[in-house]
Amino acid sequence: MRVTIKDIAKKAGVSVAAVSKALNDQPDIGQKTKDRIKRISKEMGYTPNAVARNLVKRDYKTLGILIPDISTPIYPAIYKGISASAIKYGYTLLLGDMNRNLDNEKQYAQTMMENRVAGLIVSPICNDTSHLEEVVRGQIPIVYFGGKVNHKMKYYVGINNVLGASLATEHLISQGHKNILMISDKNETKTRLDRIHGYVSVMEKNKLEPKVRICSTGSLGRECGSEEMLKIIDEGSELPTAIFALNDSMAIGIMEVLMNHRIRIPEDVAIMGYDDIPFSSLPMINLSTVWQPKYETGEAVIKLINEVLTSSAEIEQKSVILDPHLCLRNSTAL
Repeated sequence: MRVTIKDIAKKAGVSVAAVSKALNDQPDIGQKTKDRIKRISKEMGYTPNAVARNLVKRDYKTLGILIPDISTPIYPAIYKGISASAIKYGYTLLLGDMNRNLDNEKQYAQTMMENRVAGLIVSPICNDTSHLEEVVRGQIPIVYFGGKVNHKMKYYVGINNVLGASLATEHLISQGHKNILMISDKNETKTRLDRIHGYVSVMEKNKLEPKVRICSTGSLGRECGSEEMLKIIDEGSELPTAIFALNDSMAIGIMEVLMNHRIRIPEDVAIMGYDDIPFSSLPMINLSTVWQPKYETGEAVIKLINEVLTSSAEIEQKSVILDPHLCLRNSTAL
């Protein structure tokens, strides 16, 4: 339960007004009393509602956005949703492209704070966001989104990746596939783990053996898919009848290798991706995939941060989870 200034006042045996003055370093209270109140508040684990307190000092209508790499296919659509929704709510946006560099992420967060933004919208580069929390120090809210979101974050917008992977696996099974391989990278993210969980649970439910291959080189995306597919072919073992790639970029790398080896898609090997990036619908690719609500994610993060900023009472924690759906094309059509 959240500690309030009333709780501190009761513990310290002073008025609520005295606690407020002490915590705000006002001069009209004795230093000994001030120090005692601050010590008690720290012992009780008190954290002020910094959002409301700092809005007076900050530009309420400016938000900062930190994105790992704006050239990554999913981000332009998400940003469009953010931008359109920001206009609707009357916000101005400051965008920072991190170029997948943690130092850049921290520096941009500091710059945003110096520019007196009212809140941050962040697609974090890694699972650990403590460096961002240290910069912000609870003065403004951070709403997270993207592949690195997790339950430890106070405010975030995520995708139901277990559902998405389950739908994809169920579709492949409905097409008659039993030997279904999943290829994944090594990233330890909730997104990756949820997609693997969705695949494994459906395979086991249908009494089929789940097989997950992890890209051993640490490569990502297209490179990971092509490297792993080459290894499978070089091993000379029986090919799976269907491959479920962790994301579309990986799936496209797999497809390139199969086509170069004159292995037919989907007649010999069906391919399923995840994300529905723009390249997936190109005529030469026609990749079956799991559609992610990218534009809707952008809308949701603005709606959530607006709710946090405008709420009369502090919102302790809130997450918004959006559902994906299948987008079926030629790569799985039998």
